[in-house]
This record gives sequence, structure tokens and C-alpha cells, in this order.
Amino acid sequence: MSVIPPAEARSLGLKLILVGALAFLMWIPAMLIYALVWDRSTRADTVAKEIVERAGGRQTVSGPVVLVPGDVDTGRTDKNGDPIIRAVMVAFTPKRLDIAADARTAKRARSIYEAAVYHADITMKGRFEFGAPPTAEGPLTLRWDQATFAVKFASAEHLKGVRDTIRLAIDARPANAAFEPGIKTAPAGETGGPQTAPGVSAPLALRHPQAAFDFELSLPLSGGGALYLSPVGEETVARVAADWPDPGFQGAYLPDDREITDAGFNAEWRVPYLARAIPRSFFADRGLSHLQASAFGVEFVAATSPYKSVNRALKYALMFLGIVFLTFFLFEATMGGRAHPAQYILLGATQVIFYLLVLAFSEHIGFGAAFMATAGATVVLSGWYAATVFHSKIRGLIAFAAFSGAYGLIYLLMKSEDYALLLGSVTAFAALAVTMVVTRNLNWYGGRKTDNGAAAPG
Repeated sequence: MSVIPPAEARSLGLKLILVGALAFLMWIPAMLIYALVWDRSTRADTVAKEIVERAGGRQTVSGPVVLVPGDVDTGRTDKNGDPIIRAVMVAFTPKRLDIAADARTAKRARSIYEAAVYHADITMKGRFEFGAPPTAEGPLTLRWDQATFAVKFASAEHLKGVRDTIRLAIDARPANAAFEPGIKTAPAGETGGPQTAPGVSAPLALRHPQAAFDFELSLPLSGGGALYLSPVGEETVARVAADWPDPGFQGAYLPDDREITDAGFNAEWRVPYLARAIPRSFFADRGLSHLQASAFGVEFVAATSPYKSVNRALKYALMFLGIVFLTFFLFEATMGGRAHPAQYILLGATQVIFYLLVLAFSEHIGFGAAFMATAGATVVLSGWYAATVFHSKIRGLIAFAAFSGAYGLIYLLMKSEDYALLLGSVTAFAALAVTMVVTRNLNWYGGRKTDNGAAAPG
């Protein structure tokens, strides 16, 4: 058995400490790449948001509701002795609401960034049956002949997503409703003009409070990024279908049924009255803005994000730098040959630049192709460098195999979200175990141990 001179064995012990320190030093530029990933990701999100806003925005549709103006006799008088009457707008929600949204998606790009946009045909069917109005501070008189039919949007900017005429049918007959932008939530008062909310509304004169009716509303709507609906019906059933294979269901309720395939998805929500947290009637100036809080819907999630994958791998950059350095160190400790600290630094720089290359190429050719190309180039370069440093093709092939396994693990970490921590922890333990096994016969104080456990002479 060959003997390592005591001075050389002691230098290997110091080398191991130096290798660990170098791994930490090389981790610093890796973290700088982490900052670059964050910057590119932020830029991508900004551009995607601009694309989505121009397409109509992240739409949230709340409605329909029927708004009826009225007057409340407060029971008080002013300084002239005249009664103080407060003008109000009362909102009534449907007894039954069935929503069907069929969305066709597309990707819109600006430069190297892209976002998901859609055209949705939304149909709302149901029935209004008017019960008691909300409790007021005094007698309430409603003017039913001045009622309006309204659908609320998240903001006035989102009205740009209305891409065609909104059609309304009452009791199966076209209503010829002239929809206008804006919803009057309170009549004009002493402080100024009427209060309004974003959305669309149309006059709908009713004869009396018992004038129940069925309705069907067709709303052609464009948007991007997400589509949300509010359960304003006492019994709400909503169905959303789209040709997008990676939906993210969000909001106040998850779908009761869903089917997701490579061709798209179908999802259905059923929200009963007690679960919707919306009263049957309320004053519009106080409650209409809160309808969005109960909204549910779908996010059109990007299936692959190079920034998320690279970020996930960078979290384990220190571990993989250590694996690469340990491979070189084990060659020194068990097979002879020497590697200068400068050569460790060059090898570490190669691994750091790998992450930069993956980020740069994945923005243009996709993450999978970018990883395969850059990992292949890095592994070949590192294996060739090991063969050159240790003057052995065999050691170069061993290094090539070790680096290939390491980059295979990196790929799994980049692609896996749920098991990244498990894979990283097992890999770290395995690397430590291999190091301990390979160096178990190395006497760090001088020479290699003999078979009986005693130190061989120097």
C-alpha cells in the first residue's frame, strides 16, 4: 500500500479546510446571480402586467345586481323645520345565478417576455325575486320605475375588456338595454354629484316590488392573467372552461369539481347563500365595493418559469460547489496528484457561470433546452480540466461521471418544487458519506493507516 508522507498528509488536511473556504468564497458570486435572477424576474413581471392591462386586465366580474333608488325619512328636521331626507341606492342580489364562462387563451409577447391573455364569453342566467330591503334609520321609499341592472368590475380601466355589445334578455325576451359605463351607488346629495362604482349599468324600470323576473346576460370580455367571479346569487353555480393546461384556482372558494388535461380545463363552483357572506339586499354605497372580497376564479399560470427554476437551484449552489470541490480533493487524497487553489477557483467559476448561462439561454430557447446545452458544456469542460490537472484520462472520466450525476441532481431540484428540500438534504448527506468512506484510511496527522489501524511510517 502506498504511503503519503506526513507533511503531505498534513497539507491535505489544510487543503480540505482551504477547499471549504473556497466554496464559501465562490458562493458569493452565485448569490450575485440570484440578485440578477430577481431583477430579470421583476422585469418579466412588469412587462407581463403591461401586456395584461392592455388586454383588459385581471378581470373580476361581480354581478348582476338590481339597484333601486330611494329616500329614507330620518325622522329629523333641519334648522328650518323641514324633514331631513337621505337619498339612497338599494342593491338586490339574484335569487338564483348560473354563470358559464368559456375562455380562449393566447400568449402575447413583448421582446423576450410574454403573458397569457384571453377572450371569454360569459353568460349569466338566473332569477330576481325581491324581498325586504335593508333596515334603514327610518321609513324607506323605493322608486322601482328608476331601477337599473348592473354588473360591477374591479376598476374603470378593466372596462376596456368589454369587446362587444352586452346583451340582456328579460323573461326570454330581448330587453334592448342600453348599457353605460359606471354604476350609480348613491344619488346626488348635498355634498355633490352621485357616487359611482366601476362597471356597467342599464335602466330597468320595474312596476312594483313583486315584479320577479328571469334574466340572461351575455358579456363578451377580454382580459389577461386571471378571471374572477363573485357569488352574488343566493344560490350560485359557476362553470369556467378554457384551453389553458395549467390553471391555478384561487380566491374565496375552490372549485367543487374540476378536470384538467393537456388541452385545457373545466371547473365548477357551487356557493350556497350561507357561504357567500353577501346579504340579499344592502345599500350600494356601503356594500357594492365589498363584492370582490368573495370572488373566486382561475389564474392562467405560466407552466414553466426559468426564474423560479434557477432560483430553486441557486438555493443549493453552495452544496454543489462543495460537491465539485470535494471530487477534486478526493482525487488528491486517494489517487495522488496535486491541484493548486487557483485551479479550484477556475473550476468553481465554471460552476457559477453555469447558472448565468442557464438563465440567459432559457429566456430565449426555454429552460429544458438551455439546461441540457449548458450542463453538457460545463460537464465536458470540467471533466477535461480534471484529466488535464491530474494528467489522467481515467480520472477525467471519473470526474465527468461525478459531475454528470451532480448536474442531474441540479436538474431535479430545478424541476421539483415539492421535493427540492428532500432531494437537497439527501444529496448533502450522500456527499458527506462518500467523503468519509473514501478518506476513512487517511491519517490526517501523517501517512495512511495500515491494515491493523496503526499509522504507516513516514
